[in-house]
Amino acid sequence: MTDSFIFTGTGFVTGKHKLTNDQIYKHVKSGLLQGFNEKRIIGSDNYKLLKEAKSDLNPFDYMVKEKMGFDTRYNVVPFPPVSHLYKTAENTLDLAVRAIGKALDEAGISGNQIDAWFVGTATPHQYAPGIAEFAKAYFTDQTDTKPTYSLTSACVGFNINIESAIAYFNSNPDAQHIVIAHSEVMSELLINERDFVPFSTFGDAAAAVILSRIETENKCGVLATYNAEDTRMLDFLGANQKGHLYMDARRVKSRAVPNMVNAAKKLLDSCQWETNDIDWFIPHQTGNAIVWEVREMLGISFEKMLQEIQYNYGNLSGASVPAALHKLLKSNRTKPNQKILTCVAGLGGEFGGFTYMIPQKTYSFVRKPQLTNKTLLITGATGGIGSRIAKLAATEGANLILHFNKNIKLATQIKADLENEFNCQVRLWQADLSNETAIKDFSKLVKDQNIQVNYLINTHAITGGLDKASKIKHKEFVEVMQANFLSVNAVCKCLKPFITDAVLITGSVGEDAQFPGSTSYVASKRALRGFAVNFASELYENRVSCIYYLPGLVNEGMISKLEEAQVNASMIMVSQEKLIDANDIAARMLKSVYRMKIADVRISYESKLKVIKDGYLKF
Repeated sequence: MTDSFIFTGTGFVTGKHKLTNDQIYKHVKSGLLQGFNEKRIIGSDNYKLLKEAKSDLNPFDYMVKEKMGFDTRYNVVPFPPVSHLYKTAENTLDLAVRAIGKALDEAGISGNQIDAWFVGTATPHQYAPGIAEFAKAYFTDQTDTKPTYSLTSACVGFNINIESAIAYFNSNPDAQHIVIAHSEVMSELLINERDFVPFSTFGDAAAAVILSRIETENKCGVLATYNAEDTRMLDFLGANQKGHLYMDARRVKSRAVPNMVNAAKKLLDSCQWETNDIDWFIPHQTGNAIVWEVREMLGISFEKMLQEIQYNYGNLSGASVPAALHKLLKSNRTKPNQKILTCVAGLGGEFGGFTYMIPQKTYSFVRKPQLTNKTLLITGATGGIGSRIAKLAATEGANLILHFNKNIKLATQIKADLENEFNCQVRLWQADLSNETAIKDFSKLVKDQNIQVNYLINTHAITGGLDKASKIKHKEFVEVMQANFLSVNAVCKCLKPFITDAVLITGSVGEDAQFPGSTSYVASKRALRGFAVNFASELYENRVSCIYYLPGLVNEGMISKLEEAQVNASMIMVSQEKLIDANDIAARMLKSVYRMKIADVRISYESKLKVIKDGYLKF
């Protein structure tokens, strides 16, 4: 038996905005983009000959699709790129997180089962800390200390990280799973670009793999790696201090072709393979001018060369090869023992590649729950959000204390369902939280029974009337303030000595959207926020975090009491594009108490209080 390093999960994502050749051609004709000589193309004998077979072929498609090899690509902003759009668009980290999430899901493991994180980019979302440190924070709890490695590299970044990951495996015999990802937002380098070629060439994307150590009878998976650097290329491909792309295409081609051929031959020699042994050839998806010449010099047939990423998504820098692997491995075209050869060249003169043999079988793993032996206390657990959080926590192995007020039948049913399905421990706590004595009695019970509450999640609230402020009766105002503000205050303070990890307090988008006719509700939530800021400072002394979570408008609950005009006005006020699914909100709220970072939210800090806004962008 031997250790093999096998791709057990892959993920690939792109920017959301499709960019076609027709769109680029439109801006060429308008004069925005330059460098395309249409008259020369029209006069070309090759174009005339091909147009006889394809009568609808225009000169631009001939050049970009037929000659260069690019049809569509996807960017994080609409075309043409404008700097202010990137402030709210997905960035390199966002893409990496989505790709890694898909790879983890496919491998069937959680982030806490990853032994090291290798993530590369040449277009980072910030200077420091690095992208790997941040990516990891989206998938592990805050006690996870596994190492992260951020690499500043472009086209060859994934290849460098493959070699580094295997070196990590060899130095750490207990390691089983490693994340390797590469992410780029190339379009942001083109904001001031006017040449049509870079726009035709590059796309925004991220790709990730889970590389796992598997004991196999015969060696398979990654068999050989090679990395090198050609200093003659340093000045001819890169991004300057202002983040603008510079590229001398002819010089790049003159060095990339021999470097890629050289890398491929070294890998073949290392594995003692002949060119004819190769079943699949995946070159860096840099364009026909380079990869066709590399293929010809190696003597590999067109049928074995994969260019699907290049044609359909563009040159994705270091994400190109793992994206191509993802597409190939998901296409049912591979068979056990098939041999894959990759080679790449790019930024800074880096070049290299790796070889891979398809394993005899696929491998599955047991996902490790992330809240085993943790206890969550959820107030308002029979409500829509609270009950969803309870179920999600149970799937992660948590024990639960579920508070409810009156609906004992529903609470009992929730308890029975969770205990039967997830074999977890569920306690029920019935209390009117407007009665502080009931809260103190419960805190005494927690103390007497030595119950450790790791996470307190407050979701209980009432809406109150929706009349104008002048029509709100004093009694109603007091009831709403008691339910939404004073009761949370009392619960948090009474249970403070028993909470070990985090407290979540649920705010409302109404604090920003200012729902017309919900004065008491909004006032109670704003008062709650003031309390949360002070309470966070108290908790900080005991190393307990406090999160103030503001969900946007959700597709159930309070929304049913608002008129359509109120909903639309509120969404416009906070730049919320659509109603949020209650299941998604619940999942992110739960993750926020044990993870440092959460996808699809905006995080800020008010003193020691962590403020999370979900579903809307206005701060």
